[in-house]
Amino acid sequence: MFKFNFDVEDDTEQSTDVNHTTQNHGPASVQAVVPDVFTELFLTDALNSLPSKISYSPITIPLASGAELSLPRRDLFDARFQLISQNVDDPDALEQPSINARSALHFLDAPSDLVPLVYEGGLKTWECSIDLASYLDGISSQFDVSGKRVLEIGCGTSIPSLYIFHRIFSSPPSQNRTHIHLQDYNASVLELVTIPNIILTWYLSEAAETYRKSEEQADSPLELDISESLKNAFHQSLMTYGVELRFFSGSWDTFDLQKSCGSYNLVLTSETIYRMESLPSLTAIMRGACKAEDPKGVEDYLCLVAAKVLYFGVGGGVTEFVRCVQGSDEGGTVKTVWEKTQGVERRVMSIRWN
Repeated sequence: MFKFNFDVEDDTEQSTDVNHTTQNHGPASVQAVVPDVFTELFLTDALNSLPSKISYSPITIPLASGAELSLPRRDLFDARFQLISQNVDDPDALEQPSINARSALHFLDAPSDLVPLVYEGGLKTWECSIDLASYLDGISSQFDVSGKRVLEIGCGTSIPSLYIFHRIFSSPPSQNRTHIHLQDYNASVLELVTIPNIILTWYLSEAAETYRKSEEQADSPLELDISESLKNAFHQSLMTYGVELRFFSGSWDTFDLQKSCGSYNLVLTSETIYRMESLPSLTAIMRGACKAEDPKGVEDYLCLVAAKVLYFGVGGGVTEFVRCVQGSDEGGTVKTVWEKTQGVERRVMSIRWN
């Protein structure tokens, strides 16, 4: 297991070391872990698993115009309370196929602790996801997501996708069908933070204005009642705005592009190149998502990766990622489209596949 000493809650960017523990998580034990396989998590099931009320806090996204956008994130202590209230010590509760409650509880207490093939950091909001959302804002006039197919790989708290949802729900309804798919290794991350964050983003958008006026306000301004009427209104908004949501968990090696219906116009990922061992599977899923052999294949695509230049102590970083892209079966080119050179160096990169 290792821990990154940086995330968006840190006020300083002085240390980017990785803390290695002395526990028995060496290469041999990692190899013994069986990766989770590709699984689809259905929105209705996830909504029905939510408690009657969730709490959230805002996160600020700097926009290209110099303005700022506030997006909501579910509080981790609230997700933890959900698991505790579900009687996690009950053996029957632990048999739920989509959530390993004991493991999820541990990582809710220590969301920066990464264990390969067990927990990949999705409960935490990492810096580069904000960079990617900011970059998307900067190119919004050149790239309209309406009517497109979008995939966020390793989505976690899904800040880039939340930005996209905010734009969709703040614009007039479109006749175009927009497909937004979110993937994370851990199904529990999708259930506990990804999907709640999407609902919160919708609730605070113009699309939910009528619903907000029709409902009694929650006891706290940073709480949301998850009622049947809210679920129905959310589903209705998805239909009105032409948004199809799908959620996938499991390892990148097992991602099934045929089941996800082929290639995508926009492929996004952030803070996913930190582990060298996973780079081949990451580049493979990105290339496949952009260039899938599909009779309904997209005419063009944009493939964006946001990352720190170097992940100290782990081995991953931009150099290794570029080498992997160029050395893959059919290769590709990597272009830096945004960078931060002070403090912890970060980049947003655009990939074109041969």
